Amino acid sequence: MVSYAMAVQGGRTPGIEPNDPYFIHPSDHPGQILVANAFHGEDFDSWKRTFLIALSSKNKVGFVDGKIVKPAGDSPLLPYWQRCNDLVASWILNSLHKDISGSVLYCNSAAEMWGELVERFGQSNKAKLFQVKKELSSISQGDSDIASYYTRAKKTWDEFAAVDNMPRCSCGKCECEINNALVKYAQEQNMIYFLMGLNESYTSVRGNLLMMNPLPSLGQTYSLLIQEERQRQVKNTTNFLTDSASFSAVPHKPGYYSNFQRKLEGRKTSHLFCDHCKKQGHTVDKCYKLHGYPPKQQQSFKPRIGRFANNAWTEGDGQTEIS
Repeated sequence: MVSYAMAVQGGRTPGIEPNDPYFIHPSDHPGQILVANAFHGEDFDSWKRTFLIALSSKNKVGFVDGKIVKPAGDSPLLPYWQRCNDLVASWILNSLHKDISGSVLYCNSAAEMWGELVERFGQSNKAKLFQVKKELSSISQGDSDIASYYTRAKKTWDEFAAVDNMPRCSCGKCECEINNALVKYAQEQNMIYFLMGLNESYTSVRGNLLMMNPLPSLGQTYSLLIQEERQRQVKNTTNFLTDSASFSAVPHKPGYYSNFQRKLEGRKTSHLFCDHCKKQGHTVDKCYKLHGYPPKQQQSFKPRIGRFANNAWTEGDGQTEIS
């Protein structure tokens, strides 16, 4: 098996190898969707990067960036190119909203289709740099948790790194490690922006992090803030359970509150004394022996079997009677 380039040079029909851009895997088909979210006209750079990553996994990026040009009419590679070009064009159309896909449907090639999208929706580096820099300076935690806030910030940092034209040393002879220093400087700046956007409740934690020498990395900062957030959640949960337990400390048993109230009333009348029956808890004007028992308590005086058969016990208004 020879590659498509060798086949062109030999002037014969090629045998397509799996590592050739012209190779189409059996699972590849025109109805395939490479990205989860279709492009609706906003955030083109994110959609573009996602689509190119998926296209690179198919080894078909050359069909959109112009590196794989259309072969001559008498070339044996023309049918292979046409098939791959139509396949990539179908993938692009499947990843666009129907209003946008209709405007590029009649392009002659996938590269022409891709170039029109980039020209229409792609921003210049300076405009994109201004927009990302503005977002970077205004990002804040708000109502988000630490994980969500870090995810939003990380996305903005990556976009800024993609459009920022920071100079790099490429001579290969530099011994001062300027490239590593520049990367470290960018990470420290991102950490400062990240700490600036934290809520006021993290003021003390932020101060402790800034006092550390050397400054922790972004990963270490994120880890420390996540631990602090979890400790606060555990503390709030503990306080809530403690408050809930105070409400459930009193047992919910049938008749508990009536018995408790009766005992409380008994304590309030314990200083009273009846001169007629010589008992505490009531006075002569409320003595049952002198004035008679209430109807309900009269029914409770029934003989009991055993050694308590001759005893009757009642409780009411602080009076206890044994006969």
